[in-house]
Amino acid sequence: MRVYTSASDPLDFCRRCRPTRGEARARYETLGPGPDGRGNCFGYDEDHPEYEPGDECETCKRQLTEND
Repeated sequence: MRVYTSASDPLDFCRRCRPTRGEARARYETLGPGPDGRGNCFGYDEDHPEYEPGDECETCKRQLTEND
């Protein structure tokens, strides 16, 4: 599951660690404006590319799979 911070930084989480929409909003929506003056780029449960070996959860560092 992918969250974009308000600054448009992608963060990926496994199923065990995924924050609720409210938790994600509280943690990541106030991290500054997006690049190029685009304003707030916060996004929750956004599309993401297929996870590859080495892609890991932002919180627990577990290897991400297609089920995440």
